Amino acid sequence: MTKTSTTPAGNAVSASLAPRPDIVPPRPYVFPEVRTGTVGSGRILAAHLPGQPIAWLSVLLDGGALREPAGLEGLARATAGLLDEGTLKRSADEFGTAVESLGGNWSVDTGWETVRLSLDLPVREAAAGADLLAEAVRTPAFGDTDVERYLADLVASKRESFARPGPRAQAALRSALYGSETRFGLLAGGDPESVAALDAEAVRAFHATWLRHAGTLLIAGDLDRLDVEALGRAVFGDFPASGAARPEAPVPLSSPRRLAVADRAGAVQSTLRIGHPTVTRSKAAEHGIDVVALRLGSTILGGSFTSRLNHELREVKGYTYGAHAGFDFGRPVGLFSFAAEVRTDATADAVADTLRVIGEYVDGGATAQEIEKTRAYLAGATPIGLQTVGAVGARLVEMVRHGLPADYVTTEHARLLDVTPDEVNAAVRAALHPDRLVVAVEGDFEVVGASLEALGL
Repeated sequence: MTKTSTTPAGNAVSASLAPRPDIVPPRPYVFPEVRTGTVGSGRILAAHLPGQPIAWLSVLLDGGALREPAGLEGLARATAGLLDEGTLKRSADEFGTAVESLGGNWSVDTGWETVRLSLDLPVREAAAGADLLAEAVRTPAFGDTDVERYLADLVASKRESFARPGPRAQAALRSALYGSETRFGLLAGGDPESVAALDAEAVRAFHATWLRHAGTLLIAGDLDRLDVEALGRAVFGDFPASGAARPEAPVPLSSPRRLAVADRAGAVQSTLRIGHPTVTRSKAAEHGIDVVALRLGSTILGGSFTSRLNHELREVKGYTYGAHAGFDFGRPVGLFSFAAEVRTDATADAVADTLRVIGEYVDGGATAQEIEKTRAYLAGATPIGLQTVGAVGARLVEMVRHGLPADYVTTEHARLLDVTPDEVNAAVRAALHPDRLVVAVEGDFEVVGASLEALGL
């Protein structure tokens, strides 16, 4: 193909352009081979990535936020965060230097049911990395000075976080759904008051009760270059198996108030959080919910820049820079949620339009054109999003948390390519219930309160 253009002087210029590639149907995707085993009282789940120079190691332990004593919300996250702040062998600085000397990246994740420590580093350093994981979990120092310093920083960080929009709206939503007297009705990481109540004694007690057991070691990397059993022995040692049963699933309020407002006087924006509880991933099929079809349908509603909610609230109405909605099939319960920051003067209108768009979507369903466009997007995003060891490792975490088979990523990708419009719309209607949505708003009540109450929620 030849393209001719004209310069400012009027001279013709020719340039040869390569033809555009043809559009081809989405290709199947196969998740890496997953190997399982046990070492001592621990379990191992490993994904084989031939030729991968980086290894990802992660130990998953019982002991999340639902194990915390009342009034000490945030204790699980604080305890996990302190595990690399000094051990019986090394100071905090020495431990950090040891991680960096291996070319490693240390991370911590705490949920409602579990605590997870992860380390990615060159595969040749995996054995040394496993030793550091074991050292942090099994022999933390929890020295008074280090704990006090860490907790002081954590309190300051939490106060700074609550000074910005977002956390109070999320707290209002959780409280409205589950009641503020229940643990699940509070934020997983606690608030400034609960974090300020933490001390070294509480940290030591939580670690001794919940984290001194063998859990699950997750590995992603070239297993031909890794001694998986040796890594397991290093991490688990002689720790016993966890005898703790999973916490009972929190029960949402039977008749929650549908509007909750967290007052922020003088706010120039309102923060919206809208949602309702839903089933967990492992229970979805029992309720007639196809999780693959629902993923596609929820992306159309609020999971992409071109979604219906973002288009209506940003492009058509100009209320916000962005709006997002989707399903979190977490443990121990799932949640449908919507999030946006909108102009204060448009708060009630934004809530009304959000509920309208959701209701219209459930009633009318997605169009064939929306489904095909979103199918192509998600099918292309799967292999791109699984190019790093950490991304592959995250799927291993899902396998453990929800009891999924080793080939679930492969089978769900194949399902994505075949799911029909009727199945997508049926999944959305089974999982999303507009009449149950609870609206939480963080904003200036003097300005937005009357108009929100006028919505009749």
